[in-house]
Formats: sequence, structure tokens, C-alpha cells
Amino acid sequence: MAQQPGGWYTDPTSQFVYRYWNGTQWTNQVSSGGNTSTDPEAMDPSAATTPPVPGSAAPTPPQATTTPPVQVTQKSSGMGAGVMIGLLLAALAVIVLVIVLMNNSSDDPSTSTVAPVTSEAPAPTQAPDTTTAP
Repeated sequence: MAQQPGGWYTDPTSQFVYRYWNGTQWTNQVSSGGNTSTDPEAMDPSAATTPPVPGSAAPTPPQATTTPPVQVTQKSSGMGAGVMIGLLLAALAVIVLVIVLMNNSSDDPSTSTVAPVTSEAPAPTQAPDTTTAP
């Protein structure tokens, strides 16, 4: 029987999906679900030297899977562009309103409803003639 080259093959113990054959014996390196680990139990010495069955090689060598780092992004705690634009428009509206009100309440005496202050005495008024002629 020809020796099988080293590589990953179907686990002869059926405890794992694959086990590594180093070319002369089975090792304690195992793989299940794409994760590689070490089998804590030693194989039976007589079974450890039995070569893998031809055609039982793993389709692709199992790789130890590493979880990609998680990148957490947070929305900035600052205000959004819409809020900033709204605040700027509100401030502009207040400024325009203040300017308009200041221009309308100018010191133009023609629009004043208060009588002007004078130092002259008022002109005497005559009572209407209520006598009747004979």
C-alpha cells in the first residue's frame, strides 16, 4: 500500500471532521467547522500509524479562522448639518426682525401720537353767544 502524503484527511476516530496526517502517523491536530485545535486525548498507538484512506483528503486545507476585528463607528455627538442650518436660519430671522422693528420705531415726530410740549399758554376761547336778540 502506498503511503499518503502529509495533509488533512477525514478523522479516522470520527471525533472530528479532519485530522492531520504527517506522512507517517496521525497527529493530535484536528479540525471541525473550519476551526483547528488540538485533540487532548492521544490516539490508540496501533491506529495512529494506519494511513488515511485514499480519497479522504480534505477538499482544502482547514485554516484556523480568526474573527476579523470589529470596527465600531459612532455617530458624532455633535449636531447634524440640518440642525446647524436650522439654528443659523433662526438666528438670521431674529436679527432681521430686530432691524425691522428698530427702523419702524424711529424718532420721527410726524408719527408720534404724543402732543408736543410748549411753553405758551393756550389761547383763550370764547363761549358761544347764547343770548337771543329782541
